[in-house]
Amino acid sequence: MTSLMALIMGIVWIFLVYRIYARYVDRKIVMSDNKKATPAVMYMDGVEFMPANKNVLFGFQFKSICGLGPVVGAILAVNWGWVPAMMYLFLGVAFIGWIHDYTASMVGIRREGMSLGGMSYTLISPRARTLISIFIYFNLMLSFGAFALLIAGNLTQPHGPLGIIIWVLMGLLCGQMIYKWKQSIVTTTVVTVAITFIGIFLLTNLPPVTAFFKAISGGDKPPIIFGSINQPTFIWVIAVLIFCYFGAVLPIWRWAQPMNYLGFWVVFIGMVMISLGILFWNPSFGNFPAYKSWWWGNNPLWPILFVTMMCGAISGWHSLVSSSGTARMIEKETDTLPVAGGAMLLEMIMGLLALIIAVSAFGSFEGFAGAMKKGAGAVFMQGGANFLGKIGIPAEVAGVYSNAMFAIIGLTLIHLGVRFMRLYGADVLGEFWPIFKNVHFSAVFTIIIFAVFCFTGVLATLWFLGGAFNQMLASMALLIASCWLAYERKNYKITLYPSIFLFVTTISAAIWISYGTIQHFFTTPNITTDRAIGDWLTGLIALFLVFCAGTLIVDAFKAIRKFTAEKAAGQPVSVPGSSGSAK
Repeated sequence: MTSLMALIMGIVWIFLVYRIYARYVDRKIVMSDNKKATPAVMYMDGVEFMPANKNVLFGFQFKSICGLGPVVGAILAVNWGWVPAMMYLFLGVAFIGWIHDYTASMVGIRREGMSLGGMSYTLISPRARTLISIFIYFNLMLSFGAFALLIAGNLTQPHGPLGIIIWVLMGLLCGQMIYKWKQSIVTTTVVTVAITFIGIFLLTNLPPVTAFFKAISGGDKPPIIFGSINQPTFIWVIAVLIFCYFGAVLPIWRWAQPMNYLGFWVVFIGMVMISLGILFWNPSFGNFPAYKSWWWGNNPLWPILFVTMMCGAISGWHSLVSSSGTARMIEKETDTLPVAGGAMLLEMIMGLLALIIAVSAFGSFEGFAGAMKKGAGAVFMQGGANFLGKIGIPAEVAGVYSNAMFAIIGLTLIHLGVRFMRLYGADVLGEFWPIFKNVHFSAVFTIIIFAVFCFTGVLATLWFLGGAFNQMLASMALLIASCWLAYERKNYKITLYPSIFLFVTTISAAIWISYGTIQHFFTTPNITTDRAIGDWLTGLIALFLVFCAGTLIVDAFKAIRKFTAEKAAGQPVSVPGSSGSAK
């Protein structure tokens, strides 16, 4: 297998999936309708609900869903062999991933912009709203705790921070130009993307810049702050959390949407350049094993590979973006398939590029293994730079761009993650303590709890557990879509069967990982305080979330049986809960 052959297969595959299966579901089963008013039009408030151009929205959707999951996940997954990893990318996106994102958006649109909590209340049971809100809150802490640590490690590179700072400033300018100065999308895009690229390519590697950021990070031997957390990790995790605070409290047009739209261009142009590198270089997979072993360390291929690939094939995080974000900005229902479904299919290509980088950019499996000693992020940055070098980009500049691309991929997700944590935390806790309905208090509280996971969790544990519960959230979103389709008396099996597969896989993975985490506490002599706290927190929360998921499954199947029984009897369909709030 050559890298170019793998890329062509991926592009042809997603084209066929979109043209045949996706269009069939959109037109014949869900039946999107331009004549129906969307929540963005009905409830436009300029904060959460706001109609957006579908091209801007596609960029927002892609960069909001395409984070470190498809990159790091694909690179880790090839440790079982590239064939199982590639098969899950192809089959997962075709029969689980795109339909998950698309139906999450469509249910949100048809349910007046409700969150997943509101959907579960009206379609499953009143207690389902509380269960899924709690699940989402803690799931995001586990998942994005891993992302925060990866991004912080990336920013410790002396050439890393300035390009990110310039991107943030241009993101703010992008929102100002579009929504306040009323500039065209083309003008805004050209100006902000051009300045961002000038900053990344020309300024970030200047000696005074690298010396300044190296000094901030503590020099060559940074001091330990506490436990195993050193100065650069502490500083840049705090910086990431401040970034997340603004993403959580500012209007979506001011921060999240333009930041992610601009990030889309940085990442998409990088994907195109890496693809050109594949075209001109076309390295083979060499001696990289097609299938290496059922076991990677203590991790079996099933179920762990399916949660290691946190995105690319399927991701529960996408249901939050699609329902609580994109569904509130879709101007026409027919925009939903190209925006939500199309962005997911493109994300699979991002995962495929990461896989190709891992198995072909280093010349051999031994070369990959050597790069992996520095982590999956280093594999992507070094391997991506190798491909960029094949189109004439100097090695230093290619390394800087790969570094910036990696950081932006993560940051464009993590600030939305905290925004959704704030929303779902307020949804649950606000019923008992009204202060949690205050945007700033809820955001700060969320960030403090989030910081606990960042500073006590171990990256490997957070990644695998976060992946397990991220995919479990996907199964919940598919289950909600199944209930909605059953309620609408449409073919609900297209979402029910993938949901069942994911539930069995993810619950098995969560139990496996949480057992190993708690066992680690008892079997590790002289365990550090931060690791001991992290083991117990992640292990016990994992078991609690499995209980929440199990309860939700029981309630959802009761709802589906009731809807199908009423359909068979020719009775009007009854609704489990009230219509609820649009938010």
